[in-house]
Amino acid sequence: MKIDEAVKFINGTNTAFAEVEDGDLIIFEHNRVSDDWFLRFPTKAKTWRSIIDDEDCLTDVEPQDLARVMDVIQRLLDTPVEERFPEKKYRLRWIDDKLGKTFLGFNNQWTEKFWSTYGVPTSNTIFTESELEQLKKDNPRLAPAIDAMKEEVKDDEAD
Repeated sequence: MKIDEAVKFINGTNTAFAEVEDGDLIIFEHNRVSDDWFLRFPTKAKTWRSIIDDEDCLTDVEPQDLARVMDVIQRLLDTPVEERFPEKKYRLRWIDDKLGKTFLGFNNQWTEKFWSTYGVPTSNTIFTESELEQLKKDNPRLAPAIDAMKEEVKDDEAD
C-alpha cells in the first residue's frame, strides 16, 4: 500500500483523519480541535515498535474506524518501504528560447499516436520514472537526451 492510498482510506472513515507531516503519517480524531493525534506512523517504519500512540486522544474514534486504521498500518508495514511512496513524475524539457519553454509530450488521438511539443506543461507531458526507463530501453540512442531533458514534476503540478 502506498502512503497516499493510506491517507485516502483513513480519510474515508467517519471518525479518523490522516495527513503526512515531516515524514510521518499522523492520525487524528476526525473532529479534532487541536493538534492532538492518537497515532504517529513514521513512513519508513518496519515494525509496530516504531509507531507512537497516544490513547488519551482516542476518545471519539469509533471502533470500526480504529480497526480500519490498524488494518491500514499493518498493510503499510507489509509493504516494502521503497514501494510505499508514489512514483516520481517527470517532464521532458525540450528547448528553451526567446519564445519560452517547450516540453516534449506524447499525444494519443483516436488511432494516431505521435510525439509533439507543448508550450505549456500538460498531462501529455508527464511521465513516470518507469515510463521513461521503458522509453530509454526501447530507444537506447535517446537515453542520454532523455536524461538531459528530464525535470521532476512537483506533486501539486501532477494533477
